[in-house]
Parts: sequence; structure tokens; C-alpha cells
Amino acid sequence: MRKKNVLFSDANHGGLILLEEYHKFTNNNLFFYDVYDKLSDDEKRELGIKFGVEFLSLEDIKSSEDSFVKVNPVHMPPVIGTDYTHHEFVDYLLKKNNFSFRIIQVTGVKGKTSVATMLSHILEDFNTLVLTSSTLMYNGKVLMEHLSITPASIVLAINRAKEENIIDCIDFCIFEVSLGVVPNNFLNILTNVLEDYPIAGRSSSASVAKESVFSSKMTLCDYGSFVKYYSNHDAVTLSFDDSDADIFADNIEYSLDESRFVMNYFDSKYEIYHFALSDFYINNLLFAIAAGFMLGIDKKVVISKLSKVNNIKGRNSYRKIDNRTVIEDINPGLNASSIKKCIDNLDKHNEEALIIMGGDYGITCEEINEKKLTEYIDGINNTQIIFAGEVGKSLAEQVKVKYKTFNSLKDAITYSLEKEDNKIIQIIYRSEYKKHDEDLNYFE
Repeated sequence: MRKKNVLFSDANHGGLILLEEYHKFTNNNLFFYDVYDKLSDDEKRELGIKFGVEFLSLEDIKSSEDSFVKVNPVHMPPVIGTDYTHHEFVDYLLKKNNFSFRIIQVTGVKGKTSVATMLSHILEDFNTLVLTSSTLMYNGKVLMEHLSITPASIVLAINRAKEENIIDCIDFCIFEVSLGVVPNNFLNILTNVLEDYPIAGRSSSASVAKESVFSSKMTLCDYGSFVKYYSNHDAVTLSFDDSDADIFADNIEYSLDESRFVMNYFDSKYEIYHFALSDFYINNLLFAIAAGFMLGIDKKVVISKLSKVNNIKGRNSYRKIDNRTVIEDINPGLNASSIKKCIDNLDKHNEEALIIMGGDYGITCEEINEKKLTEYIDGINNTQIIFAGEVGKSLAEQVKVKYKTFNSLKDAITYSLEKEDNKIIQIIYRSEYKKHDEDLNYFE
């Protein structure tokens, strides 16, 4: 049989992981396109020896493109054609094994980590492997840290489960995945398409990439996104407050200690008491509860398990410092729309809040839309804002009103506690929470 020429792309977003896994069971000719020039010549030589792979330039590929089976990430600029996306190729790799566990995937522009984490608590009576943007865990034990949520990380998660000799014990896998899902699995959850940002050199968009969620046996989809982009598909729909959805909330009463709402699930109603400071936190709770129901778990058990879900650090979590309430939205996924939601939600608490806003650059592929955010900031009145970090400094230079600016989040918090008397301090900071957890603990 004639060997195929299989070309993988993108060393930044999991292409090398897929190459390494495929190398284990193929005799085909292997090639790689380092689209972002991440690898040094020495690294390429080392990988060439290890995997028998040849690294090609774009010119090399273009000269005989039709001779390759091309495996590219869904967001890569279309400089060459694609036969399999990374998501689709992970599906191919998973089928090489005879796994019996059920795979649940969570994707969306916002809410992925929170929903996956909440759902893992609901499934605590089962053997569950959970991959989020922060950790890979099995039954609460951390197996790996600092993984990405590219589809290739699913391969790393499965391989680690094999190394730990737990692969045959797993009942459920919960995978947080970016820009869509691996096709042909059990339950997919689309939390939202809050911003339909362009991808693949502006030849596609987030909503197009995430359409893969409808390839599963069951799909739970944000109602607004479903109506706007996906109404030709079948799904269970969920909304924060739109009664046209299959699932929605009403009779909401917010409290800093415990909020209350009624969950409408098709023709049934369930009264929920839980920590929730915002509509998007309640929305995430709805997704987790609904997923538990759809998995066939007893509804009373699902709701009782929520009592063990503590606030998730950096995801609308809070702490008390000197009789102040400090609300923490500190995570890499914050964008202009989610920042606006954080600020709008402060109206629920009947206290004038001080907002610390900023963050770091280079923590995700998509940088924040500063033009959109500064236009929003310029349009709000009577709001105290302090900027911090690289992103904060940039925003401070663009907004019309001049606000205080600090080099670090710690400096901004110190000033807020010592010089201001606001009862609520809302931190909105685009960064990794772990970088700031120690600083925040210092003030308690």
C-alpha cells in the first residue's frame, strides 16, 4: 500500500501533540508546518530524529499541496487547505481506542471553566476525568496543571489517565475545549457566543467553529446563540431569563451570602439556593444543573450536590477584607462584553462600587477589544475606576476621563483599601488568577 503524506500544522496550538500521538501507530510519511515559526532549527532537528518528521516551508507545501493530507487548527489562516481540523483529528485518534466512558464537552466564548467545574461536583459520585483551563483532575486529584484547552490537550489527558492506570475506571470525561468540540461524543454544551470574533485570518468566525457542538448525541445550547446562528439544528436551549427557551430562571433574589432563583426546566420548576452575585453566575449554574438532568442523574441529587460547589476563584468569586466585599473577576478569558457584564451587575448590590480594571497582554490568542471597551467606559457615569497592569495603562491612555493608574494589581488594591471607603471593590483583571492569589490572601 502506498504511504500517505500527512502534514500537521501549528506548534503553538497542539500540532506537535497530534504528530507525536499519530507517530505511535503509522507508517505514513510525516511532515510539519510551523506556521508561527515557534521552533528553532535545533528543535526541528531533534523532532525530525525523534518522529521521522520533515519540516516544510509554505513554499514547499504550495508546490505540491494536493499530495498532503493536511491537519490544521480551525483558527489557522487559510494559507493552505484543510482535510481535518485538529478537533476532527482528535476524534480520529480517540476512535483508535475502545473507550466505554461518556465524553461531555464544554465550549463557548465565556463560562466554560465555571460550567465544567460545577458539573464535576454534580458528578462526584462517578469516576470523572476533568480537563479545564487550569488543571486536569481525576476524582478531585490534580494530575496535571497548566494545560491549554486546545483539542490536542484531550490527547494529553487520555494519555495521562493511561499512565495512572485509571483509564478503564472512568465513567465520565468533562473536557473544556476552545473553538468548538471534538465531534461524535455524548453531550456537548455551548455556553454562549458572546462575541462572534473573526478567526482563520478573518475567513471564518467563532460561531462557525462552534457549530461542531451539534455533532453529539445531545446538545445543550445557549438560547440567544441558537436563535441567532443555529436554528436549523436540534438542541435543548437555555437562557438566563428568556421564557421561550427550554430552560430559564425567574424570581431571582440576589444576596452576597446566598441568592435564590427558580429554575424552569421544560414543564417543571426547581427552587435553587446558591452563591451567585450575577446573572452570568446563575446562567452557569443553570447549565451545570441542566447537564446533570440530561445525563439522567436524579434531580434531587443534582441539586443537593450544588451545595458543595464553592465560589470558583476568579470567576465572580468574592472575599471579605476589612468589612469590604472584594468581588474577583480575574481570568484570561475576559473580553469587552464580559467586562461590561461585570460592571452592569454591580447595580444589583445597592452599593457604590470601586472598580479595579486591567490585566496582562499575551495570555490568550485573542487580545481584548480596547476600542469597544473604552467606548463603553466613556459612556458610563458616576463610576469610580482604577486602572492597573499593562492593559490598564493602555486603557487609561485612551479613555476621555483620567483615572488613577497603578503598575500592579497589588498596588491598586492597597490604594483602594487605604484611601477609599467603598463597601464593594470589583476587580476585573485579565490575567491568570494564580499570579495574584497570594497578593489577595495577603490583605485578608
